[in-house]
Amino acid sequence: MHTQSSSKARVRKDTVGEDGMKVLFEKYKECDLQSFREVCKQTIDESTGSKVTKERFHRELQKAVSKDKLLTTVTNYLLAGQGLGV
Repeated sequence: MHTQSSSKARVRKDTVGEDGMKVLFEKYKECDLQSFREVCKQTIDESTGSKVTKERFHRELQKAVSKDKLLTTVTNYLLAGQGLGV
């Protein structure tokens, strides 16, 4: 899955930031698969991306069958918002 086709950042000032990433990794250790899926969805919803982009990533989260895949998906979303995603 590619998160963006150019190096231009989609999200100019993401509200999740570094603290949000720390919380995400803490929840990764604490939660079961379904709970972590909800945390990932909430993290994406709290960011400042477009609704269309958020919906696309929500669909990817629904397909994920492991916490690793969930973490990769939401991390790619957040990093793409800073122009660093895959």
